Amino acid sequence: MPNFDEYKIRNFKKKILNIENTSKCTLLCPQCKRTTFLELNGGNFPGKDLTPEQFKKVVNYFDDITFGGQLSDPVFGKHFIELLKICKENDIGPRVLTAATGKKESFYREAFEANPYARWTFGIDGPPHLSHNYRINQDGEFLFEMMKLAKQITKRYTTWQYIIFPWNEDYLEECKNVSDDLGIKMEFIVSERD
Repeated sequence: MPNFDEYKIRNFKKKILNIENTSKCTLLCPQCKRTTFLELNGGNFPGKDLTPEQFKKVVNYFDDITFGGQLSDPVFGKHFIELLKICKENDIGPRVLTAATGKKESFYREAFEANPYARWTFGIDGPPHLSHNYRINQDGEFLFEMMKLAKQITKRYTTWQYIIFPWNEDYLEECKNVSDDLGIKMEFIVSERD
């Protein structure tokens, strides 16, 4: 039998769920499929919010859960904070991907406290005052403050996700230094978009 200490072993038995818990988002990012759908279909995006009862039926079957933001932003789910609490009750520190704004600081504080083991990722592209160039309707400066608050309250890592565009590529080092100073992980994504 081989000595497994010499190998990097991956656990393919780990069950992961990436879930859209709502259909709502305040952003109109130009390359988002949601924005395209809204433009083609008169501004109505279909879907319902995930209820706590529905979530309880599946939560025990997964080791890791991500509240994603492919077509929506999880913070706008009607039951989002309750879903975070359900994850905590089941010893799950979910990943939360968010970029939209429109909630108050008190909401974020309540969400961070509902499950302090959640791993938050904030989509802020470049310096906060410029992030709205791609993420239309985003208040990047407010979201930046919420990212800092997450770092203070939560017990796991907080991530700053930064999509690189021609208009923000000169700020990479500056933003990386800020994230390092705050103890926030930086995640750069290279975009082919202008």
